[in-house]
Amino acid sequence: MKQRRHNRILMAALLTSASICSAQANGPSDQATLDDKGRVYVASRDGKRIRMTDTGHCSETRVANDRQTVGCLVAVKEQGRNPNGPPPSVQLEIYLKDGGKKTIEPEAPIYEWHFWQDGQQVAISSGLSRRPQRYALYESATARLRDELPAPAEESMLPQWAKGPAQISDESVSMGPDVTEERTRWIAKTLRRIGQIEPGMQRKDLAAIFTTEGGMYTRLQRTYVHVECPFIKVDVRFKAVDYGGDPHEEQPADIIQSISPPYLAWSVAD
Repeated sequence: MKQRRHNRILMAALLTSASICSAQANGPSDQATLDDKGRVYVASRDGKRIRMTDTGHCSETRVANDRQTVGCLVAVKEQGRNPNGPPPSVQLEIYLKDGGKKTIEPEAPIYEWHFWQDGQQVAISSGLSRRPQRYALYESATARLRDELPAPAEESMLPQWAKGPAQISDESVSMGPDVTEERTRWIAKTLRRIGQIEPGMQRKDLAAIFTTEGGMYTRLQRTYVHVECPFIKVDVRFKAVDYGGDPHEEQPADIIQSISPPYLAWSVAD
């Protein structure tokens, strides 16, 4: 009898431990989560996870600062639109704690969207051109329209809720004669250092100035980015050094055949 009671106590302890480990692996039980396949889960009132999407449903997913509200830009392919027709009117789905879901579908395609007020609201800019033509603010919990306005002549005239992360970041950049002069000197210094890399040098000689990024490459050709600014890039061609190993593996002694002039481009991820 004592042995059976001991076994029950041990089993209960093991189950409790497993439950704790599972909760730690999946994050706090009262927060929304995304798994490694991009599926969205929200928390129920009793701490269970509720799956809201299948793999591939969202083309873009963001979790609000409250860690309970999730936005999902629905993948175009799921709307059954003609790929050769006009741009689709993409839906934005909002997932709420305890499994609630609200859908927002503007008349024009969504250009940019972001949460506002820690997830209580969501701002959407939409339009048929490369620039947004309409800005709208919705309540996340009800999808009710709170405010809207047409695009102003200057983006700086937008209310704060309508400004996207990129614009807010741009406006935070320090300006002024002293700052401009310092940036100019840094660019000149960078160009001089890049100019010191010449054909005939080795791959390892790039490491003092450049690093690699994602995207397609081969042993004989690769794009390198500046270590201090990944938007400054060069394209480098190499002559492989035969060392008797894998012919596709990059080697520090590979010879630089050519290096392009530096240029600016957005970062590339794998």
